[in-house]
Amino acid sequence: MEYTALFIWLALCLMLGGLMHFVMAGALSHRPVQLLAAPGMVVRKFTMTLVALLSGATVTRVRVYELSSRDIDFRADGIASVSKVLVPLAPLFGAAVAMAAVNDIFGAPLQLGCPVPALASLDTGAARGFLEGTWLLVSSVVRQGIRSDWHNPRLYVLFALLFSLALGACSPFERIREALLGTGLICIVLALLSSIAVRRAAVVAASPGWFVTAKDFIVSTAGVAFFMMVYGMLTAVVVGVIVRLYEVVAGSGARPKHRAKPAAVEEDMQRAA
Repeated sequence: MEYTALFIWLALCLMLGGLMHFVMAGALSHRPVQLLAAPGMVVRKFTMTLVALLSGATVTRVRVYELSSRDIDFRADGIASVSKVLVPLAPLFGAAVAMAAVNDIFGAPLQLGCPVPALASLDTGAARGFLEGTWLLVSSVVRQGIRSDWHNPRLYVLFALLFSLALGACSPFERIREALLGTGLICIVLALLSSIAVRRAAVVAASPGWFVTAKDFIVSTAGVAFFMMVYGMLTAVVVGVIVRLYEVVAGSGARPKHRAKPAAVEEDMQRAA
């Protein structure tokens, strides 16, 4: 059940990303928002390119600094076809790793660790416990943001980068299916390797170090990704509302109070009189 919980956890991150993309769809057409999203877009394209190359695909087009394009073009055949489900998931892990690095550079003002809630079984009680644990983690993440030292100007920069990385990690709902397949593939491989490691541990009294390291990395990165996507979603709502208010105010200010009537309409009115 451990890897089933991990799959659900990563699926929640992807769903939050889909909501972010939906909320920010109109706002991303504005140049200031595009510039704010630029660091996340760079990380997104870099990680997608890296995973595509590592999985054997051929990258045909990637423009790191092109803000109007979020993804890369690649070609994958045969065994490299696995890249089609791994590449869409890569930005989530890449942005989480970048977020952890940025937090360390700023002196670790945020506690990014979010342990995946336990899921003992698939019955109703266990599912309810998993949801309650997730909600408690969301609440603790929000409380941490509220209690942060907002007198520190570096914290604003950190949250701006967090929002940018979350934007880079998110994908529209119509593109989430491939990422979910990639998540399922990773969890299945981990489960298989875990069963092999358990059998080996029964013989040599220890699990392979590389497996423990890989598993801990994926689980810890998933925790950072959840933290990042929760804050990203909350910030996306605020930014989306601000952009919408700007569009309404700017649109009403630019619209003339009285529009001149066409000449043909004027002539018809004179004839009717």
